[in-house]
Amino acid sequence: MFLTQKKIEMKKLILLAFLAIGMTANAETVFADNDDDVEKCLIDLGKGADKNDRWSMHLQVGVDVPTNVPDNMSFAPFRSWEIGWTVAQYDYTPKKWKTTFSAGLGLNWRNYTLKGHKRMFKKDGDVVDVSDAKDEYSDLSSSIHTVSLSIPLLVKQRFAKSFAVSVGAQLNWNYYARVNNEYEVGDDDCDVSTKKIGQRPFTVDILGIIDISDFCIYCKYSPMSVLKNGRGPEFKSLAFGIYF
Repeated sequence: MFLTQKKIEMKKLILLAFLAIGMTANAETVFADNDDDVEKCLIDLGKGADKNDRWSMHLQVGVDVPTNVPDNMSFAPFRSWEIGWTVAQYDYTPKKWKTTFSAGLGLNWRNYTLKGHKRMFKKDGDVVDVSDAKDEYSDLSSSIHTVSLSIPLLVKQRFAKSFAVSVGAQLNWNYYARVNNEYEVGDDDCDVSTKKIGQRPFTVDILGIIDISDFCIYCKYSPMSVLKNGRGPEFKSLAFGIYF
């Protein structure tokens, strides 16, 4: 069997996740004055201009839960995922404050996979539609994939040594999207991708992160639909998972 485009893409993302985890496990906090300054939910990139700022890297892995879904479609639980990689983030904590202001730049990959024997496709007029798949299709997986350049803007408040909350927004430039259908017909593996599906080019997410004893979880709500108005099913997204 050959590796489909989706499988190759997933292998790269999984490799990226393991690389970031390895960097987290081996990163040294070379600038911390004491143990209270050490945080686990980041990969340290080094100090900034003074003692109160630094550069960090982050990774988030979570489950996408589409919301406001039209009646003619439903999404499979735990088959819709997202991986976010904040390549560089600037963190500034004013002297004697317990509040940190952050701005970053990264990449975000999301997919939304249909439930049941249904498929998404682009019909005349460049509109994404949903229909029942042919009976001879087996092992069907129909999904929308998006890739974004993201800018997280966060405010973190530490309430205790082992508890902190971050809230803010994530700005997204959704520069790539496709509908992907994978299925088998007899002994043949088929992989059909369609680009230019009319995704919203710019979206804003609401992002929250809870840090408990240096174990971080996040929740992200996307109040804007994945596709433009009139370009297909209008659904939104709620994601949650681990953040480090």
